[in-house]
Amino acid sequence: MDLMDLSLTGMKMKQLTIILIIVLVVLAGGCIRKTVKTVYPSLSDGRYDSEFPYRNASDEIETITHSIRKLFHVVYYTTYQFTANSHVTRSDILSGTFRRLALGTIGTHETNSGSATIIMNSGQKIALLTCAHILDSPDTLLSFFPLTANDPIEMVKSISIKEKQELFVKGFPDCGTFVTLAMDPEADIAIIGKECGGKLDSFELFNYPSGRARELEWGSFVYVFGYPLGNLMVTKGIVSHPNGDASGSFSVDALLNKGFSGGIVLAIRDGVPNFELVGMVKSISSHMGYYLKPEKNIYEFQYNEFIPYSGETYVGSEEVINYGINYVVPFESIQEFYKKNRPGLITQGYNLDPFFSSGHR
Repeated sequence: MDLMDLSLTGMKMKQLTIILIIVLVVLAGGCIRKTVKTVYPSLSDGRYDSEFPYRNASDEIETITHSIRKLFHVVYYTTYQFTANSHVTRSDILSGTFRRLALGTIGTHETNSGSATIIMNSGQKIALLTCAHILDSPDTLLSFFPLTANDPIEMVKSISIKEKQELFVKGFPDCGTFVTLAMDPEADIAIIGKECGGKLDSFELFNYPSGRARELEWGSFVYVFGYPLGNLMVTKGIVSHPNGDASGSFSVDALLNKGFSGGIVLAIRDGVPNFELVGMVKSISSHMGYYLKPEKNIYEFQYNEFIPYSGETYVGSEEVINYGINYVVPFESIQEFYKKNRPGLITQGYNLDPFFSSGHR
């Protein structure tokens, strides 16, 4: 075989190699297309998705956040203080004689916060959905002196009486105090509102359809929106214990903090952008933890860690969050709440039918 034959043979080998590569690329592309066709049609099964969204959902999520607001509930108390020698008891509280026995009075306030969602915006009137427990506060707070062997009767140390309460919504500085339009403490659902007078055109209404919590399944994927610790946040979770009761209650494993109460839970049916409102965060699992603490606050006095502490010790307590265990009000319960309170809401000028009639039924 001469040099020319070898050259022709080499050219043929290169051509065969190129052809083989092209064939492999075509086959691989066919496999990819086949995989896409196999996976994506499963998103059209009519069920809530149990997988992470297959495409970017940032635009839709940002739009949803515009309807989420932080809610402040401020309660003002007048506190009457007593000495142990005043011997103020519960009977003095009931009779009203405690006022003349008081050492003095001070004004105090308690602030609670949570999340709320804009469900009506007429341009003048606005209504938001939230949890009832955010708006709940005791009318009276009592504290007592420690019991002693010489005086086993409970003596009142102070009594705080509620004077007024106010509701503020972040982002509505011109609206002032909101009012409670309807509330069910047992179901933990409330609707608040306010007539602001033509100042609401720029505020976005939650505009995604309502869903069916009863159709959620183990592992259904959800997004959760709220205001934990004053920060607008969105996080994700997985549904557990679906259909926990007749209303379709369920829990989610999202890592939630205080302030998420009243935040909305959205599931996705057949892929983005098909978000549906399936519930509202009610509570997070927690328990009280107890610990030993020094006589002075660590922020008020700096202790030397190399010198043994010799002062008085006290028992302190704090709420410890059990992260990943959260409870949700299903949307079916929210619908039922609206049906019961619809006449009163309509009378007050808040027709929420467009919100509650949207979506699947």
